[in-house]
Order: sequence, then C-alpha cells, then structure tokens
Amino acid sequence: MTLFGRRHAVELVRQVMASPQDRPPPPVLVFEGGRGVGKSALLDAVATLLDGRVPFAHIDLRTPGRPGTPEVLFALAFHLGRPCPLYGTLRFPRLAVGKLIMDDAGLDLHDRDAARRRINELLRAHRGIDQLVATIRDGAGNLPAVLPSPVQAPLSLAGRILAATIGGLAHWTWSSRFVLGQAQKWYGTRGSTHRSPVEILIELNQWHRHPERGNNARQRDDLLWAAFHADLAAGLGRRRRRSWMPRCVVLLDNADTRLGRTVLTDLVRRRSDGEHDPLAVVVTARQPFLDHLSGGEQRHLGPDEALRLPDNRPWPRWMRYRLTRLTDEDIARKVSAEHVRLDHRIPLLIQQFAQGNPLAVSLLLETADKVAKWPEGGGELAVLLHWRETPPPEDASRKEPTIAERLCRRLLGIGDNDTFPDETVETVTTCAAARTGQEAGALAVGSGLLTPEQYTGELIALFNDLWPADHDAPPPPLRRLLLRRLADRPADAQDGWVAVHERLRQESAERGDRVGELYHLLALGELGQVAAYFTERAGLAPTHEWLTTMRRVVTAPRNLAQAGPPADEARRLARLTGADPESRLGRMTRLVAGLWVLADPFSGRDRASLHDEIKREYRAIALQLHDDQSRLVAAADAHRVLAERWQ
Repeated sequence: MTLFGRRHAVELVRQVMASPQDRPPPPVLVFEGGRGVGKSALLDAVATLLDGRVPFAHIDLRTPGRPGTPEVLFALAFHLGRPCPLYGTLRFPRLAVGKLIMDDAGLDLHDRDAARRRINELLRAHRGIDQLVATIRDGAGNLPAVLPSPVQAPLSLAGRILAATIGGLAHWTWSSRFVLGQAQKWYGTRGSTHRSPVEILIELNQWHRHPERGNNARQRDDLLWAAFHADLAAGLGRRRRRSWMPRCVVLLDNADTRLGRTVLTDLVRRRSDGEHDPLAVVVTARQPFLDHLSGGEQRHLGPDEALRLPDNRPWPRWMRYRLTRLTDEDIARKVSAEHVRLDHRIPLLIQQFAQGNPLAVSLLLETADKVAKWPEGGGELAVLLHWRETPPPEDASRKEPTIAERLCRRLLGIGDNDTFPDETVETVTTCAAARTGQEAGALAVGSGLLTPEQYTGELIALFNDLWPADHDAPPPPLRRLLLRRLADRPADAQDGWVAVHERLRQESAERGDRVGELYHLLALGELGQVAAYFTERAGLAPTHEWLTTMRRVVTAPRNLAQAGPPADEARRLARLTGADPESRLGRMTRLVAGLWVLADPFSGRDRASLHDEIKREYRAIALQLHDDQSRLVAAADAHRVLAERWQ
C-alpha cells in the first residue's frame, strides 16, 4: 500500500516502536487532522506494514453501541494475540478469567460459599480452548468487527486466532487447568497484602454488575488493566530485555471520542504511576483533546521534526503531530505512479477542488481513470462528482450514490445507511455561503437556524473544518460541495443562493466589511459594480492594497451556468456589464471576470488562453497607473507561467 505524503508520519511510528522495552515507555503519538485528511488511511497503512512482523492491535473507537474500557481491553487482547515470528503467541489467561467471572449473573453475592463453588465450576467448565475463545471474543463486543479490512480476520478465522491468542494452552506442556489455576491465583497476589483470589473475583463480579455505585467502575477497570499488563508482561517474558526488538503496537482510531479519552487517560495514569508498559501507542484525533494539559505533558512536533529529546530528560506523555494536506508534489508523484494516462490538467483541477484532502484527491483520481471521454468547454469536475458506480449484478436495480454524495457523507461523518441530507446538513449548506467561520456562526444563530446552545462541540469543529483560520485560503472540498447544494435550491427560496448572499452582503456593509460586501456582491453576479469599485480604487489606493482586496473578493463562489471554455466565459461575463472594452473600466472588468472564473475549479481545464489574457490585462493596467507597477508586472509574469502549465 503506497501512502503519498505521509513518509514522515510513518517514520514517527517507527521511532516510538524502536524505544527499548526495558526503558520508560515513549509518549502516546497523536496524529491530528480534520475529516478526510488521511488519519484512518495512515493507521491502515501502518497496520499493513506491521502485519506478521510485530504484535499489534488496531481498533476504531468510534463504534456503535456503548463499549467501555473492558471491551477495549478484550479487543486489544484479541488482536495482540495473533501468532507473530520472534514474539510467539501472546496469551491472556488472567484477563480471560476476569471476563469469565465478572459476566456471570448467577454468582450469589450474598453467599460466599456458594459463590466460591460457582467460580470453581466456571473455571472447570472453561478449561477447554473453545470456551476460552468464546469468553474473550464475547468480551470484545463489536470492536474487532470494525477493524480495517487489510488486518481484519474473517469471522470464520476468529476462533482459530483466539485459540492461538489465549489458547495455545492445549499445546503447552502445562495443562490448561494449571494455567487457569495460576491465572486465578494472580488475583490474590496483587498489592502488599495477599487475599483469597476467589474473594477478589467475587468483588470483580459485584463491581461489574453495579458499575453505577460508588467507585465500582473504576475498581473494575483498574483490575482488568492490571490483568492485561500482567498477561502482556508474562507473554513477552525475557523478550522485554532485548532492546533491539520493537515494542508491540496499539493503533487507536478516533481517540478523541469519550471512550478514547477514558482509555488513554487510564493508560497514561498507569504509566505515570511507574507501571511497566511494553506498548507503543499511536492514536488519531479529529478534534484537539489535549489542550487543557500543561506544556510539560505534551509536545507539538513540526512537519519534519524527529521524535528525539536531549539526554537525561523524561519523555512528555503525549506527542502531537498534525497531518498536513497533500502538496502539489505529493499529488504529482501519485499521478505519475498510479494515473499515468490522465490528461495532466485533470489532476490540476482535482487539486484545486480538493485542496490536498487525501480522501477527495484519491476518490476523484480513481473516478477520473474510468471516464472515457471528457466534455468540451469545461464541466470535467461535474462529470466526476455526478459519477455513479455500476450496481452489483445481484442487485442491478439499486441506485448507487454519486461521488459528490459519497464525499459529503465521508467528510461530514454520516454513515452510508443514515439519512442524507439531514437537518444539520441543510443548516450547514445554508451557512456555506459565508466567507468566514465567524460570519457563518453569526448567520446560523442570527437567522434562527441554530440556537446558541446548539452551536457547540461537534458543530464548532465542523465549522472550523469548513473555514480555516487563514481567510485567504481557498475553500476546502466539503464547502465547495455544500455550495453546489445551495446553488441547486430554488432561485426564489428563502434559504436559496440569492437570499442568503444578499443577507450576508447587507450584514457585511452594516459592519463596514468592504471585502465581505464585495465578495457577496460578486457571488450575486454583480460583476459590473465590483469592477467599478476596483477601477476607482486603482487610481486612489496603493497597488498592493486594492490588489490584495481583489484577490480575496474573486474567490467568491459562482452559481452561473457556463456556456463555453473559461476564456469565452470570462469574455461573456465582461460583455454583459456593458463596459467599454477599451476603457480602464473595461480592462478591470475583464481582469476581475477572468480571475473569478479561474478561482472556480468547475470552469474547466482549457485555461491556458485565459491565463494569457489575464497576463495582458495586468500589463495594460500597469501602464495606466503611476503607482508601483512592479506588483502588477509580477502578477502578469505569474499568469504567464500558469499559462504554460495548463497548456
């Protein structure tokens, strides 16, 4: 599996794995980023690299139902126990005994003698491997079922894998009765005072049956964590003293969920209490969930920063690394390796739309390979987004979703079987017209789409994804998709394109936001008014000032039907304003129209001639101005280079 643009991230995983097992554990490595940035794909690729080489577990913590710490521990045991060269087979009998006893609803908590007899009966009945396999498998709930396909065991193999996990017991020289006896005895040897293991197991059953009482859930989880680590240490044995052997790896996707925070907090707390931990833990998170910690407990790694510390300094508990977008160079390597037959301009359009989002880039490139013929005059991206896969022969009548819907669902976190669009999608679609996140939040609350109480948590994180902190950055792919949904609403709708942009234009004017006012004016198709403003400013304001404003304004979205190639479309829009083509206003109108068309990836791939025309307009306007002409000449030169790139 080739993972473009993520070489350094994989190297960071290797570095935490290489931390010697006989030393304090390395920090938890946290990969952060929005939806579609490739967090899950990164863990999938790492899992594929680890498979058969190092014991590892890979779990998605955003799973249906309400699993807790016990289910996570049983799932970890399930997957760490797959046979692996050099490491052998890790077994978890202590954890299996705990699971077996804590789930028994027939244990009499009021009659200790009866409870002891019941525990002995359960252990005798579960000496066989099949019973132990079922115990751990049931304990893991549905967590194992959500693993990525490259490393997910088919259900038919689950029994065999688990038999090796806790099982190899039948193949030992010891009997399974002896092993279970030792595992049971362990429960009485924890801490400074020895107690009857049966009494501890009775308490475990009580804690699990009544987790809502007092500190029961915490005591249960602590005991199961201790059993898990004791089994892990026993399974690794003397291998822990071999500093050259990589650590076992735990990969946790969506660790910013409530379950993920609970599990990781417990793990880090136990590490800080001095408990030996032979694991390398790598997690992903969409939302930052460590911001409340002090600087000494965490560290942010730069894009190419290695996982190193000066001598004689302790590790921080967490290392955070933000996954960045794919660069133009990353996508060029991907295209040259996997999509060599594509017209070279199609990946350029895809990158302009996707803005380096790995999910959008990969899906659109894969779809582009299936297109037999591209339309003339633009519309290539529309072809890709309207594409539907052929349904399977056994269900030929099924209507597959478009690529646009698939992308929307994935980037919004909506499941394939969930309603689409739902109320939240419609709300965010309306807000997509806003130029900034602040403007979007004000629109949502001020228009009654959301109450202040609703504009929290997940929705704030979504708005942060849709409107990056850099207001000059092009829109991310999800926002472009939502804008197309907004454009598809009826023209006279109260939440349609015209009504929403007009409201935002008025609000921008009222608060003195000239960029916002011109942005929404252009989105409404008022090219003539926008061009007239810049024509006036070009004679009064410094060049860098009005040029910067213009570059921000022309990123306004378009909802106009395009009748031809980009250059023809820009000329048509300019003619509709009625400006004299030979006047300064006429030149500025053609410049604004051309830049507006080029800012829209849906305008098409035949852009070379439009870049040439914009180059000429920049130079002509520069000759008419007495202010600093160098910026206009530099802009003209940039479009000359772009014209060559799009040939």
